[in-house]
Amino acid sequence: MGPYQQHKRRWRRFAAALGLSALLGAAAHAEYPERPVTIVVPYAAGGGTDAVARTLAASLQSTWGEPVIVENRAGVDGWIGTQRVLSQPADGYTVLLQLNSMLLWPWAVPEAKVDIARDLTLITKLQSSPMVPLVRGDSAAGTLEEMFQHCKARATGCSYGYATPSAELVGRQLAELGGLENAVTVPYKGTSQMVNDLLGGHIDIALVSAALATPLHHDKRAKALAVGTPERYTRLPDVPTFDEAGYPAKGGTTWYGLMVREGTPQPIVDRIYRAVQDAGKKPDVLTAIESQGGIPVFNTPDEFRRDVAEDLEAITPLGKKYLAR
Repeated sequence: MGPYQQHKRRWRRFAAALGLSALLGAAAHAEYPERPVTIVVPYAAGGGTDAVARTLAASLQSTWGEPVIVENRAGVDGWIGTQRVLSQPADGYTVLLQLNSMLLWPWAVPEAKVDIARDLTLITKLQSSPMVPLVRGDSAAGTLEEMFQHCKARATGCSYGYATPSAELVGRQLAELGGLENAVTVPYKGTSQMVNDLLGGHIDIALVSAALATPLHHDKRAKALAVGTPERYTRLPDVPTFDEAGYPAKGGTTWYGLMVREGTPQPIVDRIYRAVQDAGKKPDVLTAIESQGGIPVFNTPDEFRRDVAEDLEAITPLGKKYLAR
C-alpha cells in the first residue's frame, strides 16, 4: 500500500471516529435529563415568582421522570441567584428563572457584571404583568392627575415606595411627568413591608405588581391608579394605562423567563423549551401564573431574544437618566 492509500485510510478512520463521537453526543443529549434539574429562583421562597416556579417544576418532573428542584438564592435584586447559575457547567441542569429587572443592573446593580446576550441563552418568557401605582382606599385621589395635584398642594409633598429597579424607574418617571419636584423616594427590600406602610399611612404611593394590586383594589383597601402595560389589564378593566392617564412612563411591564448558561448544547435547550411549552398548556401552570397577576406568554427563543433587544433599546437611556448612581 502506497503513502497515498495509507493517508486516505487514516483520514477515513478519523472521519468515522468524528461521526461516532457526534452520534454519541447526540444520543447523550437525547437522554437529557438523566439526573435532577435545578431551577434557580433568585428571590425569596413564598413569593409569586417562587409559586410559579414550583408549579412549573412539578410539571417538568412529571414530563421528564427526573426530580426538578427549585432553589431560592435571594439577594442583590437577583444577582446572587444569577451568579449561582453562571458558576455551574453549561449542561442544562441548572436553569435560571429571572425577571426583566436584570436589564437595569448596569445602573441599579453595577457590581452585577453580566451581559444577558453574551452570558445567557434565553429559552422562553413565561409571563408579563403591569406595574401599578397604588394609593390607599380612603385617598381622595382616584386618578394619577388627582394624586399629583394633591401632592403638589401639600407643603410636605408626597412619598412613594418601590422594591425593585423596575419600580424605581417607573416611579421616577411618573414623579417627573407629574411635576413632583419634592417627592420623597422610599426604597424597600420587599413589597410586603411597603404595602403595609402604604395601608398604614406611612407612604402615599406604592409601585407594585398587578398580583399585589388586584386584590387590594377589588376589596377597596387600595386604589390602582393606572397600569403599565400598553393595553388595559383584564383583571383591572376599569383602570387606565399610563398613556390613557396622560403620563406615558416607559418600562411599566414586568416579565420573567427561563434561561440557561450560554454554551449549553442546543439539543438540550430545545428539550427544555419543548417541555416548558407543554407545561404552558396545563391548567395548573396557567392558573399559577394568572393567580399571581401574570399574563401567560410562553414565546419562542427567537421571540424572547427580540423582546429583550427591544426592551434594552427602550430602557437603556432611561436607566442612564434615572438610575445611574
